[in-house]
Amino acid sequence: MKRREFIVLGGTAGLLASTGISFAQDSWPSKPVTVLSAYPPGGTSDLLARLVADILTKEYGQQFVLENIAGAAGALAGGKLARSAPDGYTILVSGSAPLAANKVVQTNLAYDPEADFEPITVFAESPALLTASMNAPAKTLPELIAYAKANPGQVNIGNPGAGTKGHICAAIIGQQAGVEINHVPYKGSPPLAADLLGGHIDFSADAPANYLAHIKAGKLQALAVTSAQRMGELPDVPTVAEQGFDGYQQTLWFGIVGPKGMPAEIISKINDTLKTWSKLAESQALLVSLGVAPVLNTPDEMRETVAREIEAIRPLVDAGLVQPT
Repeated sequence: MKRREFIVLGGTAGLLASTGISFAQDSWPSKPVTVLSAYPPGGTSDLLARLVADILTKEYGQQFVLENIAGAAGALAGGKLARSAPDGYTILVSGSAPLAANKVVQTNLAYDPEADFEPITVFAESPALLTASMNAPAKTLPELIAYAKANPGQVNIGNPGAGTKGHICAAIIGQQAGVEINHVPYKGSPPLAADLLGGHIDFSADAPANYLAHIKAGKLQALAVTSAQRMGELPDVPTVAEQGFDGYQQTLWFGIVGPKGMPAEIISKINDTLKTWSKLAESQALLVSLGVAPVLNTPDEMRETVAREIEAIRPLVDAGLVQPT
């Protein structure tokens, strides 16, 4: 992990030097900025938070300092952001759970992601990857469904936290197939990947970054990707739709938000800087190596993304397919 972080962050410095973007002369930022990461070190969400912090540090000549606040599927970090001063000196980079899903998945959430956050941008997206241990009782998605039908209540699929997109993706597969799946939430991707490698759980549904190297090394097996198209990094792994789930398409997204009332000028600065960076071929290749693709939409477009995510998950909660915590 340390080596991967070095590659990501060190590579970023070189990319930024090639953009020709000059340091901002305005007063913001005049002191270090806190970049909250809602998950433990090592997962895709955390790697992207570190990447964003490094990009902005190089651009503005001021430290953007990462702070991991993991727990409660990102709700602890979301709560801290909601309580922060809206002065542009605290932002949150995270997967979608604390930015959207937690509103309907967590019954006592201390904040409202729609009312208490200012969208900045959806930074990147990726498919979820359905992965199995080498000793799992299924090596394809149809085999998994057949096993679940023959062994009701015996299929456990891990996810990096209740309400995360991996959780949602697996719940929709179970719903469409008419099978019972036990969803096992973890405190982030690294412990889930470790348990999968150790054979302590048979299946996972999660962002690809923590699994790609192990799949290519033959230590894990990939059953399906949840996007409409196959992944370039795993061209031989079929989509969920290709395996009997016509029209199935789910993607994970990773967004950046500030506290309610954060100045529009600062939001625009961050958005523009990241958008410029994302257009570089080297930047896109770096993101692909992490299993994600750049998005960089507008704050209004991100607001719409959050609203759609909440409304898509609400029926799953109402139907009991995703249990509120």
